[in-house]
Amino acid sequence: MTPNVSIIMPVYNAEKYLHRAVDSILNQTMQEWELIMIDDGSRDSSPRICDEYAARDARIRVIHKANAGVSAARQDGIDAVQGEYTIHADSDDWVEPTMLEELYAKAKSEKADMVICDYYTNTLDKQTLNIQKPTDVMDNTQTIRDLFQQLHGSCCNKLVARACYSDYGIRFPEGLNYCEDQLTIVRLLSNPLKCTYLNKAYYHYFDNPGSITRHYQRSQYETRLRFADLLTESLPTELIDVILPKVRFGIFTEAVIYDVLTKEEVTCGLSKYKGQISQLGIRWRIGFKILSLGFKQSSKLFLRY
Repeated sequence: MTPNVSIIMPVYNAEKYLHRAVDSILNQTMQEWELIMIDDGSRDSSPRICDEYAARDARIRVIHKANAGVSAARQDGIDAVQGEYTIHADSDDWVEPTMLEELYAKAKSEKADMVICDYYTNTLDKQTLNIQKPTDVMDNTQTIRDLFQQLHGSCCNKLVARACYSDYGIRFPEGLNYCEDQLTIVRLLSNPLKCTYLNKAYYHYFDNPGSITRHYQRSQYETRLRFADLLTESLPTELIDVILPKVRFGIFTEAVIYDVLTKEEVTCGLSKYKGQISQLGIRWRIGFKILSLGFKQSSKLFLRY
């Protein structure tokens, strides 16, 4: 029987949190689901844990592969799923028991291709509710705008009809392991999907203190630039000049704060984004942040400009 929902879970060295993630799927009030776990070349006990779950429940399938990054893992999951709808769940997060049942019911009742819901952000000692509420969920162009203003770009709080990926030729970007989910949502929404919104939170996004995203290096900056280039190719024409300058400016300021740019790149960026720095009134705030982090070379350039 075709599952109502397929859950895609990339797994990489997730032994510390993996049981919590999978158990939250097993505890779903809906029973007609499948879970595709993509072991992306883990070097800890994650592969064994995945196989143990698959041996216990026929609804769980495991794909073991050499490490190729989260975007490739998500695509492998999409290629393998059989469900009517899809949703993603990361291996260090967890979900509420009624998530699949209620999102699926909403999609079916409104004949929607995508259902957006609220979500929680969890730290070790705090939980925050993040209300999404698209400006106009019937206008996909506006929803894309919202993805860069008030909406989370993740695939984890969005139920998407599996047919949308094949019907519109949507694939996760090869080799991009930053905002690959946001870019894919943009590509989906650039087609005539019917979207709806359910104002209830189900997904718990764990702000993992050990996450690799906390260790910013030059390679992260270059990956973000590639994201911006792919975004240029993916955005509706009328949104390119609205969204891209803000995205590229954000990439620049982040790189300045973490001091991964050359002197020439900082100088060029300060000249290029002078208007935005002045307009947003953040010149001195960013400069102070740089100084507080001890990044002397970039901060002197930034404050003097």
